[in-house]
Amino acid sequence: MPDLATLRVEEVYRDFPPLLAPLVTTMGMSAEVPLVQSAFGAVQAGSVLSFQQKPPEMREINNIPEAPAQPSLPIQGYRLEPTTCANVLSEEEHVYMKSLQVSFHMAHRIEAAIREQSSCQEWHRLRKMRVTSTRFHEACHVRCHTSAENLAHRILRGTVMTKDMRRGIDMEPVAVTEYCSLKNVNYSPCGFIIHPDAPWLGCSPDGVVFDPSENPPFGLLEIKCPNIKSYVDCPYLKMSDGSLQLRRKHKYYWQVQGQILLTGLECCDFVVCAQEDMLVERIHKNLDVMCTIRDRGDLFFFFLQIPTEVFVCLSHFRYNYCLSVSVATYHWWSIQLH
Repeated sequence: MPDLATLRVEEVYRDFPPLLAPLVTTMGMSAEVPLVQSAFGAVQAGSVLSFQQKPPEMREINNIPEAPAQPSLPIQGYRLEPTTCANVLSEEEHVYMKSLQVSFHMAHRIEAAIREQSSCQEWHRLRKMRVTSTRFHEACHVRCHTSAENLAHRILRGTVMTKDMRRGIDMEPVAVTEYCSLKNVNYSPCGFIIHPDAPWLGCSPDGVVFDPSENPPFGLLEIKCPNIKSYVDCPYLKMSDGSLQLRRKHKYYWQVQGQILLTGLECCDFVVCAQEDMLVERIHKNLDVMCTIRDRGDLFFFFLQIPTEVFVCLSHFRYNYCLSVSVATYHWWSIQLH
């Protein structure tokens, strides 16, 4: 039997001066503090190891050595239909649009260069200029002028890192490893995706996977790491056809469909990695949702985000110029959404 004192460290050393007591007694260790991954395995969040010895960056996982190389994204030659959004742009808005344009070659270079994602400043800059897949559901379902304007301003300000988002980033390497072992697939990291035919939209999947049992074998990976014991407690999952599936009206489903739309791949493995178990759902393209994302996403960008972005840019440089969405323009835009 172990010495009981080793199980009651803080209690045993309670009367010791702080400088004489072991360091472990001052760390506030508790079963209530969640674990995060470090270079030495799971440690308590907030501990020295959690931020001084971070886990190694996620690299490729090759369970199938003979697999072909990861394709450049978006798929070369995969085209999108021209936008149906008829909007007359100002001179300033034309300049802004020109700054977004990319060729397939440039898009491939951007994706390959920005595979650090949230740790890369360029990743944040590219996101702020575009409507990204995490916002597709909201952008396609805004119901009033105020909520639409607020969303445009939130996109411009950028994403604020929350506790849940930080946990997801910390747990992602472990989740990827477990997923690849479970499904026996290859994994490659993925950067920021911009399609030349719609450069005002963007996405950053968690990775690209190679599964020889699928045709075509390459697909996307999107991982969520909720702080719950089992995936059965996830509010965004529901029972359908005898199995738990991602709710088709949830923002995560629209995020996945947006990623499929912009990359040209056929499917995405949606992974929920809970504390004690893991759910993997292979989601294939939904043409109805993809068309809605394209139509309403374009409307949101051209009639709300561009005016907001250009107005802020001009204000920043102290130009006496004001761009806003007129009542008539917004009325037309609202009709298109309904």
